[in-house]
Amino acid sequence: MAGRIRERDLIIPALRAAASRPGGMITTTELIAVLADEFAPDGQDADILDGRHDTYFSQKVRNLVSHKASSTSMFNKGYAVHSPGNETITITDAGRAFLAQVPDE
Repeated sequence: MAGRIRERDLIIPALRAAASRPGGMITTTELIAVLADEFAPDGQDADILDGRHDTYFSQKVRNLVSHKASSTSMFNKGYAVHSPGNETITITDAGRAFLAQVPDE
């Protein structure tokens, strides 16, 4: 992908990844792997964060959950729910309806 990957670029692919799983549920760890395969981050996005064991890209995926209170988040819009106990993201009926309106790439 040309340029830096933005957090907002991950929302639709994250919803699609959840929708493709049994029960519409995916763990954050699984989501990082799926989106890393899809986006093939390079440059700074592939760099390891200082003092951490994860990349800038994986942190952006985690930020989807961390920023769930944001007005533009997929959780605040009702497209998905996050279960902190098992670190899963589950797509909702509203999320499936939203994806049905998004053109295939």
